[in-house]
Amino acid sequence: MVKDSIERTSIRILARRYQTGTRQIKDIIHRITKSVKDSLWIAQHLSLAWSGILVFDGKVVKVYDPLSTKLKGKLSEQELKWMNKQRWLCGIDFGTGDLPHYELAAEESKIDLVIYFKKLKEIGYNLRVLVCDGNDDIPAAAIHVFGETIIVQLCTRHFIEGLKRHAERRVEEPRIATLIIMIQRVIEADSEAQAVHFLSELKSRGKRLGLETELINLFKKNSERLGAHLLYPELKIPHTSNDIENLFRQLNLRLKTFGRFHRWQYARDYLKTWAWWRRCTPFTDCRKGRKIRNGKAPIELAGAIIDRENFLKM
Repeated sequence: MVKDSIERTSIRILARRYQTGTRQIKDIIHRITKSVKDSLWIAQHLSLAWSGILVFDGKVVKVYDPLSTKLKGKLSEQELKWMNKQRWLCGIDFGTGDLPHYELAAEESKIDLVIYFKKLKEIGYNLRVLVCDGNDDIPAAAIHVFGETIIVQLCTRHFIEGLKRHAERRVEEPRIATLIIMIQRVIEADSEAQAVHFLSELKSRGKRLGLETELINLFKKNSERLGAHLLYPELKIPHTSNDIENLFRQLNLRLKTFGRFHRWQYARDYLKTWAWWRRCTPFTDCRKGRKIRNGKAPIELAGAIIDRENFLKM
C-alpha cells in the first residue's frame, strides 16, 4: 500500500482498492512511513561513496499549521498561506544520482541550512562542490560547516532568469537582450578558452547605458561562482541545478495526488520514505555519458548492495 502511494496512486484509489476509508488509508501510511529509516541510519549501515558534488535546493511543501486557524482574521491571507508551508531541503549527488541527506524545515533560512549541512557532514558526505541557485544563504551555510575550500557553482540558468527579471519590461530592447545573450554565452561556454573569447566580445561593446551597467555589475559580482565549471574542468561540474529540479518535478507529481499534509511529522516521514524509494529505484532513461546508470539504482551507484523489493522493511 505504501509503495503504491509513493508511486503516485492516489489515496482515494487506494481506499476503493482496499474497501476502506481515506482516513484509514492515511493512518496506515503514516504508521508505516514513521518506521522507515532516515538518511543518517542509511549512511551508518550501508557502505556508501559519493562524488562530493552536491546539487542542492529547497522545495515548498504544504503542511497544515493548527495555529493558522487561531490567527485567522489577524493575519493577511498571504501570511496564513505562508504559515501552512514548509521547505524540504534536499541535495542530489551529481556523480551517483543518490540523495545523501534530506530534511523538512520551517524555512530556507541560514539557520535551517546550517542544520542541514551539519547533518550532511555527520553522515560522512565529503562536500567538495556545491551547485545551487542564487540564494546567498545556501553557500554561506555550506562554507560555515565545511570551510572555505569548497567550490561553489551558481546555476547559470537561474542567474540569466534573474537578469531578465532585473531588466523587467526593457528585456525585449535589442541592446539589453543582446547583452544578456552575450553574458549567457560567457557563463555557459564549453571551455575556459571559449569563455575568454566571448568575454572579450562582451568587453568590446560600446558605451553602456544605466541598466546595462547594472547587469554587467551583477555579472562581475558573481562571475567566479558562475564560472567554477570552467575553472575546474577536471571535476566535470554541472553549471545548472537541473538534477535537483528534475527530482522536485517528480516529487511534485506525487504530492499533487496526495494534497496537503495535516501534520509536520506526517510530511517528514512521507518525504523521507519517498526519498528512500527514489534512492532504490533504478534509472531507466539516462542518455549520453550517463547511459551507464541505466538499470542501477542511485544507492547502488553509491556502492550499496540492497534488496530493492523490500527496501521499506530495512
